[in-house]
Amino acid sequence: MPEPRTTCDCTHDLSPLAAIMSTLRAPHGCPWDQQQTAQSLKSYILEETYELLEAIDSGNPEEICDELGDLMLQVVFLAQIHSERKEFDLTDVISGICAKMIRRHPHVFADADTQGHAQRWEQIKLEERRHKGRSHQLAQRLTPTLPALKRTQKLIKKTANNSPADGLAQLLAGHHQLARCVTDPSSTDQQTEDIVAQLFFDLTGLAVALGMDAEDLLRQKTTATIAEIDDQNATLASSDLTNS
Repeated sequence: MPEPRTTCDCTHDLSPLAAIMSTLRAPHGCPWDQQQTAQSLKSYILEETYELLEAIDSGNPEEICDELGDLMLQVVFLAQIHSERKEFDLTDVISGICAKMIRRHPHVFADADTQGHAQRWEQIKLEERRHKGRSHQLAQRLTPTLPALKRTQKLIKKTANNSPADGLAQLLAGHHQLARCVTDPSSTDQQTEDIVAQLFFDLTGLAVALGMDAEDLLRQKTTATIAEIDDQNATLASSDLTNS
């Protein structure tokens, strides 16, 4: 692999936040912060991530900035916990991601050609896993804690290369299978579940083939539907008050 043309300057302006977190975790700091562990923070990290997604959907820069800060706090919090264990600190985190980004972009920081960047990116990730002694099996590469739809989408991106027409054909075939299964009295619940599961998978595959994010599409559709229902209920409530 070509040597990068630049190195990472790991200076940062996170030191005030890191100092605050260190104080909160100190003996005379905040009891709640002192009690937290990497395990206990997992739910907060997930919550802050989804709140950031909601802010991005809103398009409000102030909300996005605020939620980015909340998510950044979780990063600093975790780094502080591991720093207390003498394992790594915030500078190590920043240094590591800087080195990774430089390593994975040899067409920018070294002399590689831009052609074939996607394939080279995957090859570099494979080499990184080998260097760390990690398996390249899909079960290890596709994190089990991912939401089911997001994990399915990542699997399809890594293993399938269907065109939108192929994806639509698979989806239509599954639709016909489901119609037959639902109207056939001899069909079992397991058969119906298998077909529905395959339809979920094929619909996700079609979204991938069309260059869409299935997880994001469903999340936004659900949010829009909730808003529509709330508006309808508010209209009905207002009508009831007017007529009462």
